[in-house]
Amino acid sequence: MLMEVTCRCGWTTRGSRAVVISKIQEHGRSAHQQEITPAQVRAIWRVVEDDGAKS
Repeated sequence: MLMEVTCRCGWTTRGSRAVVISKIQEHGRSAHQQEITPAQVRAIWRVVEDDGAKS
């Protein structure tokens, strides 16, 4: 199961739950100077189909 999050700025990430949480937290710090909690990430992610491509 893959999760996907698109930031308000247009940046998108997709991957396992742990990967998406980590990438969004990193993006929040580097691009927006914000600390994002795992709960905040879970509130905005969506489940996407695994198309077989590596993320």
